[in-house]
Amino acid sequence: MLFRGDYSEKRDFSRMAVECPMTFCIQGETALHQGTAKDLSASGLSVVCRQEVSEGTILEVNIQPEKAIVPPLQATCEVVRVTSSVPGEYELGLKITAFAPTGEG
Repeated sequence: MLFRGDYSEKRDFSRMAVECPMTFCIQGETALHQGTAKDLSASGLSVVCRQEVSEGTILEVNIQPEKAIVPPLQATCEVVRVTSSVPGEYELGLKITAFAPTGEG
């Protein structure tokens, strides 16, 4: 786990490794895509998936935790980075632009 002073690239928020299944759809489309969330911060997340998308694409993201003690994450995100080191697999850097209401509170 990374702590605020332990990494050379300073970010506004620390990142937490999550390794969690997630789904997303491209805004305006109905097709649901699957991926794995790799890390999460208060302002973004990193996702690995098989769906190629372009920078600037808006995604509706849904992460359902495996344990009920953690609430689900539903958010609108903008793709700010796309890399691919394995053919057919993409790592997306996402910036969270809005959180969906959870219905609790």
